[in-house]
Amino acid sequence: MKQKKNKFKIKHIWIFFGVILLVFLGLTVKFKIFSSEIKSEIKENKEIEVTPTIMAEPTPTPTPKPISLEEMNAKYGPCAKVFVLTYHHVQDEEIAKKRKQTNLNVTPEFFRKHLQYLKDKNYNVIGMTDLKNFFDNGTALPSKSVLITLDDGYKDNYENAYPILKEFGYRATIFIPTGLLNNSDYLTWGDLENMKDLVYMGNHTWSHQSSSGLREKQDQEIGLADKQLSEHGFNNIKIFAYPYGKPSSNSEDVLKNKGYEIAFTTTHGTILCKKKSLELPRVRISDAPLSNFGL
Repeated sequence: MKQKKNKFKIKHIWIFFGVILLVFLGLTVKFKIFSSEIKSEIKENKEIEVTPTIMAEPTPTPTPKPISLEEMNAKYGPCAKVFVLTYHHVQDEEIAKKRKQTNLNVTPEFFRKHLQYLKDKNYNVIGMTDLKNFFDNGTALPSKSVLITLDDGYKDNYENAYPILKEFGYRATIFIPTGLLNNSDYLTWGDLENMKDLVYMGNHTWSHQSSSGLREKQDQEIGLADKQLSEHGFNNIKIFAYPYGKPSSNSEDVLKNKGYEIAFTTTHGTILCKKKSLELPRVRISDAPLSNFGL
């Protein structure tokens, strides 16, 4: 009886060890498969990480070549190189600071220095009549031609700029928003009359209206200023400057219909062409030597 019990125990022990062995073998196989998968993933990830992404080289953008006077002549001529200097306020720096007008201001001292520089460097200050004769009749302009313009019709143009112009005998053009005349800080019709020996008055709309408005508004603004300038004897040659410096198709259409052939923007440039005479460039001047502006 003892022998049977012992055999039974031994049999169960072998079965137990057999089960343990099978479990161990199963786990080993699973571990190998899992380990193989992990290695495969690591290998794939490593391959992704070390594989460089080849980027296409950017195509270089060539720097635009400035259009020469000869090229402009061929396309839009006749053309001439003229520095059209643009000023606004001419007043003392302290006054400009107090009124928050420094960004539009040139001091009387610098304005005088500018005119002296033009004289010393043999520049020829011309008038709007000269430019119109060049466009209309081909009348040659002198070398190193310069036009002096002042925008907006501020009182200091008469009090400070005009006496200095008179000192040098230089002509200029002031672009007038006629509806602002006789207001504080602006010129009066009497001031315009007193300056007419050297200063020509051009149209700058009635209320300094942007050219981006509707055609009807442009017609009203440009038309009323045109009428008032004519009534005061200041509009023999119809000259215009766009408030804020930007033209529009509406404003150009109105100007053409009212007989204007010359209009100035604030686009920087020095080449004036007949076929672009309603979009003429200028050079904005500040408190700095004129040599800083290409003269």
